[in-house]
Amino acid sequence: MKKIVLVFITALCSFGAFARISFGTIDLNSQDEVLFTVKQDMTGTNPYRSLFYTKLKDGKAAFAPKVLTCFPEQMELLNNGEILQIRNRYGIGHYDIKNESFAWQKVESEIPENSLPVIPYAVSPDGKWICKIEKETLSSGVLIVQNVENGKTALLCDEVRQSYEKLPVKWAPDSSLLLYEKEDSVYFCNPDAVIRNIEMDEKYRKIGRGTINSVCWASEKNLVYVDDYLVYQINSKELYTIGLYSGIIGQGKTIGRFPFQFNPKTDKFSASANMNAFVVIQNEKLFSYLRLNKNKQACDYMDVLYSKPYTDSTASLVESYVFWDDKANPILWLEKLPYDGSKEKGEVYILGTSPLPILSITDSGVPLLSPDGKRLMFFAGATICVYDINSWKRTNELSGEKVISAVWSGRNSIFVGTDRTIKKWNLISDTCESFLLSAADAGYWDKLSGSVVAANGTDLSVQNYFKYNSATGIWKKINGFDPEPDIQNGRYRVFTGTTPNKHYENALYIRSLSKMPVTIPMYEKSAEKTDNQKKVALVFDCYDNADGLSRILSMLKKYKVDGTFFVNGEFIRRYPAETKQIVKNNFMVGSMFFSNTDLVNNPFLVDEDFVRRGLARNEDEFFQCTNSELSVFWHTPYYTVTPAIIGYGNNAGYTHINSFHNYNDSEKLDKDIKPEVIILNYCRTLAIMGGGIVPVSVGFSQGNRTDPLYDYLDLLICALIDCGFELVPITEL
Repeated sequence: MKKIVLVFITALCSFGAFARISFGTIDLNSQDEVLFTVKQDMTGTNPYRSLFYTKLKDGKAAFAPKVLTCFPEQMELLNNGEILQIRNRYGIGHYDIKNESFAWQKVESEIPENSLPVIPYAVSPDGKWICKIEKETLSSGVLIVQNVENGKTALLCDEVRQSYEKLPVKWAPDSSLLLYEKEDSVYFCNPDAVIRNIEMDEKYRKIGRGTINSVCWASEKNLVYVDDYLVYQINSKELYTIGLYSGIIGQGKTIGRFPFQFNPKTDKFSASANMNAFVVIQNEKLFSYLRLNKNKQACDYMDVLYSKPYTDSTASLVESYVFWDDKANPILWLEKLPYDGSKEKGEVYILGTSPLPILSITDSGVPLLSPDGKRLMFFAGATICVYDINSWKRTNELSGEKVISAVWSGRNSIFVGTDRTIKKWNLISDTCESFLLSAADAGYWDKLSGSVVAANGTDLSVQNYFKYNSATGIWKKINGFDPEPDIQNGRYRVFTGTTPNKHYENALYIRSLSKMPVTIPMYEKSAEKTDNQKKVALVFDCYDNADGLSRILSMLKKYKVDGTFFVNGEFIRRYPAETKQIVKNNFMVGSMFFSNTDLVNNPFLVDEDFVRRGLARNEDEFFQCTNSELSVFWHTPYYTVTPAIIGYGNNAGYTHINSFHNYNDSEKLDKDIKPEVIILNYCRTLAIMGGGIVPVSVGFSQGNRTDPLYDYLDLLICALIDCGFELVPITEL
């Protein structure tokens, strides 16, 4: 018997309440114009306080409040570096670099209540084309290419898996061609020809089988394609010829052979500009540095200079990046998650016959290479650094505000978006100037000039003030300001009050003081009564493999989501460091018995004594490993259970949890179920049941899963948020 009872547990403790929308400081002037702030701290997004402006008329807002600040959740350069595009939950804004002006291109009319992370764009190097996924379902969409100048779009691929990290495309360095993945094959296209509908039929633009990991631009004119063991060089001018006649002439010029099979689903590679050296990373575990031997035949195996698995006993690996210096030496950047529970760190090595460590950075962000390939930029907390990629000397450093995003503007300047401001950093003069506010602590009217002034500073005791230019949309820092805020004039009073809407901490109200007295909310939705959100809890099942643990922990931290890990004795014995890592990162741990055995479908007698002893043994092994106690929650391996087994656990002091999903990620491991199917099933089942647990397996030592759900944890979290679920600790169910 299976899936009998789901126990809803009374909350024993709280790891943090659901973050809601709140209205802050208000200033109303004599012209019935009002400034107010809105703060959102949503799951999976950066928290910030935005400044809004509107004018009152006839007892209500004359127009939808306009947001005056612009938080840099994502930034891109468009039109050959003439436009800085800034995207966030409120919309898309453009900063005209030449004219030094800012304007919103697309903006939300309402405050987004279920705010998701901003999706990534793949912008061509010249900034004239954008490739993106337009969402159609909870977990998929269509891949399109768009002309920045006229906004025209063309469909490249439908039913593409949604991503909040990267897209399955690669632009040519000169922006002339786009490579994209479709149905386990790689294709190319000319974006202009696709938009104008004059491009060759897609079947003649196929490079070969594989994924986007199968291809790499080595230089502006040369593409490297890997198929199985063989490595091909393709000149970009020959792509159309190869597409037309690949059945006759093959897939390009063979230049070598890897000494192992390349799996495009799990492996990735990088090639030097001269295509003489390669770095191959297999499943984020085995790192190989290979070189071509010119004295050998084109199809011979490459020479192996270095090939070793990742074996750091102090940290697990989250992500890896490869860069090349001017001498074709590979630079390996490893993003690690320490076992001691400390923040993620980046470690940089020069690869040779052995890796040479050159840099270690705590709490580092993604490294970004300059357009000329000479320098590497990365940010860590409130500091952003630039290093020369050849000498590995630090050339520039900027500190003071937490960096959210950054983008190169040519070879000598960087646009830096922080949690307070957006600024342009000149690397030659090492100076920077702020021109936009990311957030504001408060907004005030300057009674002398009638201008808008915003308070913005990391230290409230020494507040910075910026004046807003309504004509250009630009903010400029001013010296000294004495705020005198008002919440009423002779006609209106604007104030915050309580609300029955569970998405809001308060509501902003307009009270008319003349004519017919009436009080209405600034935003109608903010005062509407809503039901309590359905609650779901993420549960991570640790069987006998820890392949996905580092990514899971990294994603939970990034999205600020709680999770409960269920471990059994087999996992503890195989992965003691990883078991400690879960505890060090302050996640609750439950029991999954002392072994992986199916307690229902086995020949052994499973009585109360067996269950009690199995739970007790798991407690002891966990304590010996971590010096901490398991929680009193448990579930049986693979969620197979009977009422009697649940009763045995109850008698031992444990509360059993269960899963009602048809496609449980921790069951049916012999079936290759796509993550989108599992996610959709989870959301449908949870909607019917009004909440519950969401199981995710930490790894598979057996089974046929080619796309583990843990690789798409961001997609799962965002789908749950999109469905209106509140993600809570298991104790709150």
